[in-house]
Amino acid sequence: MKRKSGNGGPRTLRSTALDSDSLIPAFRTKAAVICCGIALFFTVTAIAKKKPLTKTIQGEVLDGENNPIVGASVELTDVTTGKTLGIYSEVGGRYHFTDLKPSDDYQVRAAYKGQQSDVRRVSSLDEEGVRVLNLTIPPSASQ
Repeated sequence: MKRKSGNGGPRTLRSTALDSDSLIPAFRTKAAVICCGIALFFTVTAIAKKKPLTKTIQGEVLDGENNPIVGASVELTDVTTGKTLGIYSEVGGRYHFTDLKPSDDYQVRAAYKGQQSDVRRVSSLDEEGVRVLNLTIPPSASQ
């Protein structure tokens, strides 16, 4: 009498757990997702801390008693290039210079009826996109 073996050969145990060949692609996928998340985090952080593309210098021209002066001449000098811009103060003594290069240094001064304010400076190291400088012109000696 012949004995029959169940499957014709030695039995091998099959693991129901994932073998190492199927773990590698899953690990790579998770690693890629984590790397993309980290890169996105650093990109957003860098954008948030990025220097502004332009700089604005604005403020008010005031007399010695903090009253606004309308029509005062305000002069902005780009110290880096030597270029000078001039405007007049508007209602409320307000003035503003926009679209300035953040990498340049500037000086601002106001004048009215022969009197001048002190020269104020804005450095390229100043990372503010909008810098407010109020300029005071002392009253003339005849007042």
